[in-house]
Amino acid sequence: MAVLRIPTSFLKVLIVVVVLLVIIFAFVTLHKTNTATTSSLPYSVQYALEYFNAVKQNSTLLVPSQYYTAARDFAINNNKVVENNSLYYSVLFSNVSLPSGYNILLDMANVSNLPDATFFPYNFTAKNLSSSLKNCEIASSNTDAFAVCSIYSNISVPVLNRNVTREVNLGFGTFVAFPNNPTLSEVNSTIVYNGENRSSFPSRLLNHTTFLNGSMFLYQNTFAFYLSPADLGTFYGREMFLPNSTLKNVIDNFLTTRIVSG
Repeated sequence: MAVLRIPTSFLKVLIVVVVLLVIIFAFVTLHKTNTATTSSLPYSVQYALEYFNAVKQNSTLLVPSQYYTAARDFAINNNKVVENNSLYYSVLFSNVSLPSGYNILLDMANVSNLPDATFFPYNFTAKNLSSSLKNCEIASSNTDAFAVCSIYSNISVPVLNRNVTREVNLGFGTFVAFPNNPTLSEVNSTIVYNGENRSSFPSRLLNHTTFLNGSMFLYQNTFAFYLSPADLGTFYGREMFLPNSTLKNVIDNFLTTRIVSG
């Protein structure tokens, strides 16, 4: 009986083909898994996780439950991800201390949990409100409004041995009419965030307005809200919204996400 012999060259080709098929299958499966894992992540959260794992090692990151699976898949450099919603939200809003050695992920998704945050319209028009409030950027609806204005005043200054009256820009003011409340108030400052850097503009207070502590927060021509002192006093309010330059423990700051060390 004749014995069927398979050429050695054919066997080598067959082995190569099988190996390639295994590699392709593994790549496709891994790609689908990663896509399914990361597709639900906001882009800013994904970037922050990638950056954190690139610059840190042997570190622990506390995240909310909705980000846990994806955050765990991003972990490298012996970094560990911890999911504990009770601890997470207690740190953010109840001033519970972040455990020693922990880092925590913050993003804009939690802003509605702040106790006194008041949201405002964000469709600006530019005009002067009075002789002293000029170059105002105003956003308003039927129930509320706010404006950021340059404050001008006529000041007498000595010029060539005589006093001359000049109009001088004294700085900025942030003016707010809260929902269904016609009283015009001036808040302490405006924080503007363009997606990369935060800038803070303290108000030059006017005598004829009601003054409120707290700040307006304007984000990248997208939304605006008032944060009370109570809001800014929480870990979340302080670490998420104050300018990066005033804080020393921000590891990563990208768009709507920050990672902060304890």
